Amino acid sequence: MLYIDTEYDPEICSLCKGAGHTEGRICEACGGSGAVLVAQPARNCPLCGGAGYLGTDICRACGGSGWALL
Repeated sequence: MLYIDTEYDPEICSLCKGAGHTEGRICEACGGSGAVLVAQPARNCPLCGGAGYLGTDICRACGGSGWALL
């Protein structure tokens, strides 16, 4: 059986821009930490372009983190 090691490193949450909160509430994407663990090499979400949201809604592809596992 072949195992592939994936390394994860913290990256700034794109939804809250690292603040840990949005609109007075704890950020849904990072849980208030301001960072999310992202598989390396880090890749911006192709659906939202790394913004973490589409219009006024959280991006359904990355869950608001701005990063995608491709």
